[in-house]
Amino acid sequence: MILVAALQGQQPVLPLMPVVEPGVPAFLLQPAAVTRWTRAIKAAPMFPPVIAANRVYVTTLPGLLTAYDLSGGDELWAADPIADQQIAVDDNHVYVAGGEAIHALSAQTGAAAWHTPTGTLTAPPVAKDGWVIVTPSRRTLALRAADGTAVWSRDNALQRDRVTIAGDLLIVPLRTGIVQALDLKTGETRWETPVGGFPAEALVVGDRVYVGTTDKKFYCLKLASGTIDWPWKVGAEIRGSATADLERVYFAGLDNVVRAVDRIHGAQRWQRGVPFRPLMGPRIAAGAVLVAGPVPDLRILNARTGVESGKLSFPDPLVIAPAIGEIDGAVAAAGITGGLNESWKLILVSHRSALPAFTASIPR
Repeated sequence: MILVAALQGQQPVLPLMPVVEPGVPAFLLQPAAVTRWTRAIKAAPMFPPVIAANRVYVTTLPGLLTAYDLSGGDELWAADPIADQQIAVDDNHVYVAGGEAIHALSAQTGAAAWHTPTGTLTAPPVAKDGWVIVTPSRRTLALRAADGTAVWSRDNALQRDRVTIAGDLLIVPLRTGIVQALDLKTGETRWETPVGGFPAEALVVGDRVYVGTTDKKFYCLKLASGTIDWPWKVGAEIRGSATADLERVYFAGLDNVVRAVDRIHGAQRWQRGVPFRPLMGPRIAAGAVLVAGPVPDLRILNARTGVESGKLSFPDPLVIAPAIGEIDGAVAAAGITGGLNESWKLILVSHRSALPAFTASIPR
């Protein structure tokens, strides 16, 4: 940030005015991050928290779900279907996989809306655009989100990571080392592409599919055909899913390095080491890339350059991946701390406020 001031003769000194370098995340111009609220939780987290529609959802052992108000941290409701996978959320419902069924709860009250027997799921459910996709052992099942009615079902290979809904396609990462595209309405195979290792959850942006694999590569595939456009050799296994903005794709490896590559041709734009093993893939918000580890500080990297631009700090190290969202127009993170003394806490930290972002981002 360049500071400009003028002083002429006996005229008063003008206030210092910030001149912002293009690409600087706008929220970093505001005062330092603050703790918005802290709430004690009764048990260790089972899965990372989820931020959706001004709520924070927390699943604690042995699979109990609680919803908190994002603004003030008040407990809104608690439900006791025993979750055995990470939840999914859409505008109306929270979807909980447990007891060999998928349960839809009202996002507003936690009341049961419907449940559908499925068998035990091997991957978390996904809800989007009126669909709920679940993955019982070696099967893919598509349900109608409004009432849980099964629309189609097909036998499939084993799956451990979430599917991705992209328009009229369903992108499925299979443990046979194949990335698969199914017709979302019918379940019919559109294409299948072998990759060199087990694929993780895919990211779809425009006409491209991006996916990391256990063979230490990051792949870009054509959405229409599944053709491999380019692979990127990382040298370490990819952590979680990638994220993207209009120009770059960002991913993190177990070598503790965050990388940004051109979204179209895969050329590396920057790489930045972090002093911890990431708990999840990076996330982008308001023109900044956020990286979390088992430490108190989320590192904030400039999306254009990779330079560390700030931190979102918790009082203690995180014990599980945080949820990234927004509150009052500012970037926020809901994290869980605790440990041997079992004093588990849910904490929301954010910057105080935000200015308009300089870099358009693709929500993730």
